[in-house]
Amino acid sequence: MHLKNMTDQEQKEHIKEYSDRNRFWANQALNQLGYSINLFTTLGIAFLTFLFKIRGNYGEIKIDSNLPIDWTITFYVISIITSLTTVVLGLVSVTSRLYDIRITRHLIWTRKRAMKKSKWFLPEGFIDLSKSSKIGNYFKTLTKKIKWIETEHFDDKESLKEKFNDLRKQSKLLGELAWRSHKLQLLTIFFAVVFYGLS
Repeated sequence: MHLKNMTDQEQKEHIKEYSDRNRFWANQALNQLGYSINLFTTLGIAFLTFLFKIRGNYGEIKIDSNLPIDWTITFYVISIITSLTTVVLGLVSVTSRLYDIRITRHLIWTRKRAMKKSKWFLPEGFIDLSKSSKIGNYFKTLTKKIKWIETEHFDDKESLKEKFNDLRKQSKLLGELAWRSHKLQLLTIFFAVVFYGLS
């Protein structure tokens, strides 16, 4: 089977079509991620509240090597811990995503400003994150002021590119952390229910 040769115009139209599709599904994925994070965080809070309400149904928690393990109370405590972890992971996912969106919006503004002012193309290729810590980046974002690109930074292209790439890296790490913590959130709420069932 021979592939049909296409004109330059047809190629541009197909590229635009694929770009539009990619943009549409990227937006869908982000919207669904936000909905899913909120849903399972709410479920985690509700389940944790339920577990505390039924505390009276379980005996006293005793830590004594001379006594046999009370598996009922042990599984109950593990269920509480995993439920609490679910909520914490949900909060990490939400805050990571919010900061990621905020920085991404700033990056888009910077691209537009650089193109309008100086006709500069800013980097958009692969970012090496192999030596970067998602958790370290997260706490840095929470505790330190984000180094936004200001008007005076547009006077020097190399300096602008460096600051731009730093923000891209920060945003990418936050985005990956949001997905990773949400996956762990799904696992922890599953195990919370399982351990409650065993109790």
